[in-house]
Amino acid sequence: MGLDVKTSQIRAGLIACTGNAGCKFSASDTKRHAAAIADWCEPRVPIDTPLNIHLTGCHHSCAQHYISDIGLIGAKVPVGEDDDTVEGYHLFAGGGFGPNADVGQEVYHDLKAEDAPKTVEKLLKAYLAHRASPDETFLTFARRHDGETLRKLADAEASS
Repeated sequence: MGLDVKTSQIRAGLIACTGNAGCKFSASDTKRHAAAIADWCEPRVPIDTPLNIHLTGCHHSCAQHYISDIGLIGAKVPVGEDDDTVEGYHLFAGGGFGPNADVGQEVYHDLKAEDAPKTVEKLLKAYLAHRASPDETFLTFARRHDGETLRKLADAEASS
Protein backbone atom coordinates (compact mmCIF):
# COMPACT_ATOMS: atom_id res chain seq x y z
CA MET A 1 0.00 0.00 0.00
CA GLY A 2 3.02 2.28 0.26
CA LEU A 3 2.50 3.19 3.92
CA ASP A 4 5.65 3.74 5.96
CA VAL A 5 6.04 2.31 9.45
CA LYS A 6 8.91 4.68 10.27
CA THR A 7 9.25 8.38 9.66
CA SER A 8 12.14 10.79 9.26
CA GLN A 9 12.78 13.83 11.44
CA ILE A 10 11.69 15.94 8.48
CA ARG A 11 8.34 14.26 7.89
CA ALA A 12 7.59 13.75 11.62
CA GLY A 13 7.43 17.52 12.21
CA LEU A 14 5.84 18.52 8.90
CA ILE A 15 2.51 20.32 9.23
CA ALA A 16 0.43 21.98 6.52
CA CYS A 17 -2.95 23.66 6.65
CA THR A 18 -5.67 22.70 4.16
CA GLY A 19 -4.22 25.02 1.52
CA ASN A 20 -5.99 26.25 -1.57
CA ALA A 21 -7.33 22.78 -2.31
CA GLY A 22 -9.91 23.38 0.41
CA CYS A 23 -9.65 26.96 1.66
CA LYS A 24 -10.61 30.10 -0.24
CA PHE A 25 -8.08 32.23 1.68
CA SER A 26 -4.96 30.19 0.88
CA ALA A 27 -2.49 31.46 -1.68
CA SER A 28 -0.77 28.07 -2.13
CA ASP A 29 -1.36 24.32 -2.25
CA THR A 30 0.30 23.75 1.12
CA LYS A 31 -0.35 19.99 1.40
CA ARG A 32 1.21 19.26 -2.01
CA HIS A 33 4.15 21.59 -1.37
CA ALA A 34 4.79 20.10 2.09
CA ALA A 35 4.94 16.63 0.55
CA ALA A 36 7.32 17.92 -2.14
CA ILE A 37 9.62 19.39 0.53
CA ALA A 38 9.73 16.09 2.42
CA ASP A 39 10.15 14.00 -0.73
CA TRP A 40 13.04 16.21 -1.88
CA CYS A 41 14.83 16.71 1.44
CA GLU A 42 14.57 13.26 3.05
CA PRO A 43 17.06 11.49 0.75
CA ARG A 44 19.39 14.52 0.58
CA VAL A 45 19.66 15.82 4.15
CA PRO A 46 20.43 13.47 7.07
CA ILE A 47 18.63 15.40 9.82
CA ASP A 48 19.26 13.73 13.17
CA THR A 49 17.50 16.14 15.53
CA PRO A 50 13.77 16.94 15.84
CA LEU A 51 12.58 19.55 13.35
CA ASN A 52 9.28 21.33 12.73
CA ILE A 53 8.41 22.62 9.26
CA HIS A 54 4.99 24.28 8.99
CA LEU A 55 3.31 25.53 5.80
CA THR A 56 0.32 27.81 6.08
CA GLY A 57 -1.58 29.28 3.17
CA CYS A 58 -2.62 32.68 4.46
CA HIS A 59 -2.57 35.26 7.24
CA HIS A 60 -4.90 33.15 9.39
CA SER A 61 -1.84 30.93 10.01
CA CYS A 62 -3.73 27.72 10.72
CA ALA A 63 -0.44 25.79 10.58
CA GLN A 64 1.25 28.36 12.85
CA HIS A 65 4.23 29.07 10.60
CA TYR A 66 5.58 31.86 12.85
CA ILE A 67 6.31 29.48 15.72
CA SER A 68 7.96 26.72 13.71
CA ASP A 69 11.65 25.94 13.26
CA ILE A 70 11.03 26.61 9.57
CA GLY A 71 7.73 28.22 8.64
CA LEU A 72 6.36 29.10 5.24
CA ILE A 73 3.36 31.38 4.65
CA GLY A 74 1.64 31.28 1.29
CA ALA A 75 2.07 34.23 -1.06
CA LYS A 76 1.38 35.09 -4.66
CA VAL A 77 4.90 35.62 -6.01
CA PRO A 78 5.24 38.12 -8.87
CA VAL A 79 6.83 36.87 -12.08
CA GLY A 80 7.36 38.74 -15.32
CA GLU A 81 6.20 42.26 -16.06
CA ASP A 82 2.49 41.63 -16.67
CA ASP A 83 1.43 41.34 -13.02
CA ASP A 84 1.52 37.55 -13.34
CA THR A 85 1.97 35.58 -10.13
CA VAL A 86 2.73 32.00 -9.14
CA GLU A 87 2.17 30.14 -5.90
CA GLY A 88 4.90 30.70 -3.38
CA TYR A 89 5.92 31.52 0.16
CA HIS A 90 7.74 33.77 2.55
CA LEU A 91 10.07 31.56 4.61
CA PHE A 92 10.74 32.15 8.31
CA ALA A 93 13.12 30.40 10.71
CA GLY A 94 13.66 30.26 14.45
CA GLY A 95 10.12 30.35 15.76
CA GLY A 96 9.20 28.41 18.87
CA PHE A 97 6.49 27.72 21.43
CA GLY A 98 6.25 26.82 25.11
CA PRO A 99 9.43 27.64 27.03
CA ASN A 100 11.10 28.54 23.68
CA ALA A 101 8.31 30.86 22.56
CA ASP A 102 9.27 33.39 19.91
CA VAL A 103 8.26 34.45 16.43
CA GLY A 104 10.50 33.34 13.57
CA GLN A 105 12.40 35.81 11.44
CA GLU A 106 12.04 36.11 7.69
CA VAL A 107 14.83 34.45 5.73
CA TYR A 108 13.37 34.41 2.20
CA HIS A 109 10.67 36.65 0.69
CA ASP A 110 8.68 35.76 -2.43
CA LEU A 111 10.03 32.24 -2.80
CA LYS A 112 8.35 30.35 -5.66
CA ALA A 113 6.70 27.13 -4.49
CA GLU A 114 8.71 25.14 -7.04
CA ASP A 115 11.91 26.44 -5.38
CA ALA A 116 10.81 25.69 -1.80
CA PRO A 117 12.14 22.11 -1.58
CA LYS A 118 15.65 23.06 -2.74
CA THR A 119 15.62 26.17 -0.52
CA VAL A 120 14.70 24.16 2.57
CA GLU A 121 17.41 21.67 1.60
CA LYS A 122 20.01 24.48 1.43
CA LEU A 123 18.91 25.83 4.81
CA LEU A 124 19.10 22.40 6.43
CA LYS A 125 22.51 21.71 4.91
CA ALA A 126 23.73 25.08 6.23
CA TYR A 127 22.50 24.03 9.68
CA LEU A 128 24.37 20.71 9.51
CA ALA A 129 27.55 22.41 8.27
CA HIS A 130 27.56 25.29 10.77
CA ARG A 131 25.89 24.05 13.94
CA ALA A 132 27.91 24.50 17.11
CA SER A 133 27.77 20.78 17.97
CA PRO A 134 25.98 17.63 16.82
CA ASP A 135 23.48 18.20 19.64
CA GLU A 136 22.55 21.75 18.62
CA THR A 137 18.94 21.94 17.48
CA PHE A 138 17.88 23.80 14.36
CA LEU A 139 16.02 26.26 16.60
CA THR A 140 19.16 27.15 18.56
CA PHE A 141 21.16 27.41 15.33
CA ALA A 142 18.55 29.67 13.69
CA ARG A 143 18.41 31.96 16.70
CA ARG A 144 22.19 32.43 16.70
CA HIS A 145 21.89 34.15 13.31
CA ASP A 146 19.74 36.87 11.83
CA GLY A 147 17.63 36.23 8.72
CA GLU A 148 20.19 37.70 6.33
CA THR A 149 22.99 35.55 7.74
CA LEU A 150 20.84 32.42 7.52
CA ARG A 151 20.06 33.25 3.88
CA LYS A 152 23.76 33.76 3.10
CA LEU A 153 24.73 30.49 4.80
CA ALA A 154 22.01 28.64 2.89
CA ASP A 155 22.85 30.26 -0.45
CA ALA A 156 26.51 29.33 0.07
CA GLU A 157 25.42 25.68 0.38
CA ALA A 158 23.94 25.87 -3.10
CA SER A 159 27.31 26.68 -4.61
CA SER A 160 29.28 24.08 -2.66
